[in-house]
Amino acid sequence: MREMQWATRLEQALDEDRFVLYAQRIEALCEGLMGLHAEVLIRMLDSDGSLIQPAAFLPAAERFHMATRIDCWVFKRAVQQIQAMPDINALDTLCINLSGQSVGDREFHQYAVDSLTEAGSAVCRRICLEITETAAVTNMADAAIFIEQVRALGARVALDDFGAGASSFGYLKSLKVDLLKIDGSFIRDIIDDPLDAAAVRCFVDVARVIGVKTVAEFVDRTEVLARIREIGIDYAQGFLLHRPEPIENLFGAAARLARF
Repeated sequence: MREMQWATRLEQALDEDRFVLYAQRIEALCEGLMGLHAEVLIRMLDSDGSLIQPAAFLPAAERFHMATRIDCWVFKRAVQQIQAMPDINALDTLCINLSGQSVGDREFHQYAVDSLTEAGSAVCRRICLEITETAAVTNMADAAIFIEQVRALGARVALDDFGAGASSFGYLKSLKVDLLKIDGSFIRDIIDDPLDAAAVRCFVDVARVIGVKTVAEFVDRTEVLARIREIGIDYAQGFLLHRPEPIENLFGAAARLARF
């Protein structure tokens, strides 16, 4: 019953445009990154104006096959936010998450390709689509074609939650991605669990072999940050570095910094 209520609330929120975009910075652990690197995050506005976190409504969106509609909403608004920037050079990368349903939906693929084509190369070069490892492996053939299409337009692709779902790395030969976002379950306990530390070193080695960058998710302690830097991870993301804020605020701050 509770999930059915969420389905109704999601329908109303989509009809009434009651979602907002937040974003969280992703920090480079080595020199060379110019401009803002961030991940788009969605929040839902309740009827009383309060914000509802995605963990509360996205499972219902998946269950009732509404995830792709939400992905389309996020994709469209994220592109509009980039286009509205006074100086697009203030932005290096904006990561946009895609649900497993969208990864396997060829109509969504066409929507994304058409949207990117219309947006132009300057916007495309600043977009990175995040696909979970599990979704990519589950929809291998469709994912490979989609990844090839968006990368041909200049967009990048990240494998999210890397290490959480697959039993081998063989599929990486078929999926030409740009980033591996290492699942936070490995990062959280990297100091205390030797197995997690060994797994992360393995992921970094694999990334280097295939020529892609790595991102550590859920970095929440200074000692964790020091360890992943020592291992050689390229980027870090987590509450230690930045708590999500409205995307307009983050873009505004980036634009002000770019002027100096």
